[in-house]
Amino acid sequence: MLSLNDVLAEKSLGLALVVAGARDPEITGAHSSEIHHPGPWFEPGNIMLTTGMRFVDEKQPSVMALELVGALCRAKVAALFFGIGVYFDSVPEELRRCCSEAGLPLVVVAPEIPFQHIENHVNRRAPAPESYGIKRMLWLTNDLLDSISSENPTKSLIARLGTACRGTAVLYEDSGVIVESTGEGPTNLIFSAIHGQPARFDRVAVGRWEVMYRSMVLRGRGYHLAIATRQGSLLDDLGDVLLETTQRMLGAIKGISHLDTSRQRHENAQLLTSLQDGIGVSRELRYWELLKPLGFKGFEPVRSLVATTLGDELLTPAKVDALIDSAERMGLPLLFAENGKTPEVPPGFHALLPDSKAGDQWLAAGAQGLVIGLSEASGSLSQIPEQFQDAELAASVARRRSAGASGVHGNLVRMDEVDPASWFLARLKSPADRKRLTKYVRPLRDENEVVETIQGYLAMDQDVARVAAWLYVHPNTVRYRIKKAGEMLGGNLNEAGLLANLYLAYQEEILRIRAGVVRG
Repeated sequence: MLSLNDVLAEKSLGLALVVAGARDPEITGAHSSEIHHPGPWFEPGNIMLTTGMRFVDEKQPSVMALELVGALCRAKVAALFFGIGVYFDSVPEELRRCCSEAGLPLVVVAPEIPFQHIENHVNRRAPAPESYGIKRMLWLTNDLLDSISSENPTKSLIARLGTACRGTAVLYEDSGVIVESTGEGPTNLIFSAIHGQPARFDRVAVGRWEVMYRSMVLRGRGYHLAIATRQGSLLDDLGDVLLETTQRMLGAIKGISHLDTSRQRHENAQLLTSLQDGIGVSRELRYWELLKPLGFKGFEPVRSLVATTLGDELLTPAKVDALIDSAERMGLPLLFAENGKTPEVPPGFHALLPDSKAGDQWLAAGAQGLVIGLSEASGSLSQIPEQFQDAELAASVARRRSAGASGVHGNLVRMDEVDPASWFLARLKSPADRKRLTKYVRPLRDENEVVETIQGYLAMDQDVARVAAWLYVHPNTVRYRIKKAGEMLGGNLNEAGLLANLYLAYQEEILRIRAGVVRG
């Protein structure tokens, strides 16, 4: 029979009794656990080992301690072993007091002693050791599973993994960016050692640290999971199980997160559609209440946004994820809905966002490959349909400016910065409307040199010398062509009306020339 005093007497285990019980209990096994409800997983006479992770950032440690000690007493656990040096330098006073009141033995484990040493020492001597291996795997799996119910399951899972290996656990993106990590291991050196390794999972040494890792793909993205410890024998015993279980749980967390994200996006798209369809002034307060959980502040100005891809390319899921993730990182409230599901609608999206500096930063970061129109700001949700009409016009202006312009990788146009001529041209939707403009300059259709000169003349602020230099002709040639154009149109280019009509007819070409001259 193995008693608690027998375990305490083993000097190599680095144990110190803090709270003595009423008797010297028989020990039937030892297991480490950080789950919040450990009682059902222990048998009478077991020792529970913990680093106190459940007490980290706990707002009511007294309640937590009382619940833990009560659960262990009901399960007839023989003693609680507390490992210091991971989360706490000493046993929390609330836990010490509860153990004393309940008569539950409390033992401190020195920082340099791995829990595995204690578990192996006890379980080799405890009754029925042949069943311990199976139980241990179940305990570890249950401990990791408990992380799914936390507010940040990935962070909680990696923290529990680090505790289980008594060292460092880290999840990297394929690029090396750390998603989550715990422990004091050299995370940069670990990634350098494992990156590019061909094996599905392998083991390497980084200084005094033994590292085991696994590469994986979760929902189309590459990740690397690594555990590191100074106790190599622990990896021999548990490394494969810990990596395998954690990989499966990460897949489950990603799947749950994807479902939740899809649901939220669907609800947000429905809310945006309702606003686009139009609401009465009397319903604004109700809709502001619906927007508040997303981060919008009541009656503060918002802008409507219409975006399409350049060249009508598809809006990829990766681009959508990047846009939404970027908004979340910047703390930007956003209503977002994709379009481009039918041949009549260009690929892109509609959005509603606050008129804020964060919104400007998000637009600047995400405009690559997009043509974006932005409405004027308004704090009235009943004006959203009109806002989206303005955003459509602004997007139309942006498309006109991008059409044929070389080197353009994206274009953003704000409606409050659109000049009247661009606004007027953006509203010309029908072929008949466009035909009126082309009909006005039809007399010049066979005079290519004259047309090019007129376009350059208007693009360069009617500066004859600049136009001549651009065309590599004499200034008098420019003057002759300008006079000829006026005569062919029944007037002269000193008339404001004639100049305005020519500008409307040739605006796209004029803007293209102006942009080329500026770049040159």
